[in-house]
Amino acid sequence: MNNYLLILKKELIDIFRDKRSFITLFIPVLLFPLMYFFMGTQLSGGNLTENIPCIVECETDSDRQLYEAIFNRTSLIEETAVSEDKYTDLKKGSVYGIVEISNGKITLVCNQNSAKTISSMNLINLHLAAFSQQIFNESLQQQGVDMSQLKALDYSGAMTDLSELIPDAGNSMMASIAPMMLVMVIMSGGVSVAVDLFAGEKEKGTFESLLTTQVSRMALLMAKFTAILVISLLSMVLSIAAYVISFKLNPGALGLYTGNPNADLSDIRIISVSQVLCVVAVCFTLSLFAVSVMTLLGINAKTVKEAQSQMSLITIIPTLLSGLTMFMDSASISDGAMLIPVFNTIASIKMIFLGTVQPIHIILSSVSCAVYSVIIWFICVKMLNSEKLLRG
Repeated sequence: MNNYLLILKKELIDIFRDKRSFITLFIPVLLFPLMYFFMGTQLSGGNLTENIPCIVECETDSDRQLYEAIFNRTSLIEETAVSEDKYTDLKKGSVYGIVEISNGKITLVCNQNSAKTISSMNLINLHLAAFSQQIFNESLQQQGVDMSQLKALDYSGAMTDLSELIPDAGNSMMASIAPMMLVMVIMSGGVSVAVDLFAGEKEKGTFESLLTTQVSRMALLMAKFTAILVISLLSMVLSIAAYVISFKLNPGALGLYTGNPNADLSDIRIISVSQVLCVVAVCFTLSLFAVSVMTLLGINAKTVKEAQSQMSLITIIPTLLSGLTMFMDSASISDGAMLIPVFNTIASIKMIFLGTVQPIHIILSSVSCAVYSVIIWFICVKMLNSEKLLRG
């Protein structure tokens, strides 16, 4: 134990003495708030509810009269002149949409690549639908039709999101982005340290010297494993802190907007303490698994270049798995899928933020990652005790 503590202290001092490692740890704290600030600005402040800049094209005078009858009493549209070409202007974002009226037929053109354009044009579409219904109702009333008798079904066609009815319906923004960002930070947080502690010392010739001393190989392995784990956990804590800072600076960046184009801060679903604790639990066991894999690759690699090449998979695989969960219904994930390492953590975090998590899923995710970590640990011990390691 004394040797273990002595080596651990030495490794941690060397790690924090390196300015590059220290700066890398704090990158999420600096980067996440900035990233979510711009993201929140686009989501919460980029949608217009009036004076929407649009190009209006009316083929005939009667079409112009129709346009004025529909929109002149509102400030919904701000008619904008064409600068280059109407479609080019829309593509570049100079205008939010194009309103074309030809012989009484109204066509709305929007840019599907722009979220703020789509939401703004949806408002115009809703206004047109309401105006059309109003004309229809007035026409029926002029013919003496009883509207109360005509309306057989009391249905307005509008859908209500679950999050508007219950406070814990989930947070789709966090569920889409947070799992990928957290897992990538956890999986890559200790990579540079693992490379240096094993392959780096092999290249410098200090690793073989340590193995030939009276220090037990178990104490040496535990000390290096713990040092990498400390950095990985510190990366996780700083990443979660970065999310908290981001939310404080711009609540709209991490809030759930229910699809209502007029959504404001009242639509935000605050993340509860229990959700944060569940995220920490699954992330901790993922850190154990990630550090075990890093240790295994570090012991196996003979050079720094080889170790860096092998550990690149640690950052690539979580990115691919995150893409799978983005299109997966979290409520229908099977128990067996929660045994897949990395995927189970990403899926768990997504379910936690959406409020669809089941206790069995958290248990399966945490226990499976812990079991995989133990298995890899025994492989590392066996490799470290092999004389092949000394001979390279």
